[in-house]
Amino acid sequence: MKINITKKEYQLFLDMVYLNDWVLHAHSEERTEKEKPYKELEQKILAFANEFGMEEMVERNEKTGEHFLNKEFTTHSQIVKHIENFENATFWEELIERLARRDFIKKYGEEAILQMSISERFEKEMSFHQEYHKEFGENGLDNLQIHNL
Repeated sequence: MKINITKKEYQLFLDMVYLNDWVLHAHSEERTEKEKPYKELEQKILAFANEFGMEEMVERNEKTGEHFLNKEFTTHSQIVKHIENFENATFWEELIERLARRDFIKKYGEEAILQMSISERFEKEMSFHQEYHKEFGENGLDNLQIHNL
């Protein structure tokens, strides 16, 4: 099967390759056998860089023969900014979610929470979310302290 794509679409492919690699490896350098099909397809896509006039964004390791996106790509691709925005939003949402859940359980106890209706649980836990949203929205991390450090 052949797929015809434009240079602009190939650039989007490169963004998707970068995004895929970032999701798979941002927090782990280890490569697993399950990731092998992704790596193989990545290599196929990157190998076409010259044909799309994008050789300045993809380099080839002479020893291993593997292609990789270089600094030129990460400097000019908008996907990096999208990832930064995603990471920032995820950080705040996860921080709020975990602190709110912790405080909700601490205040009511797991047993009492299990006895609550879903709507009651939601309402009570959301009040903690709202407090943290307000606090972090106004002060960022300035008021966050860890005791016993």
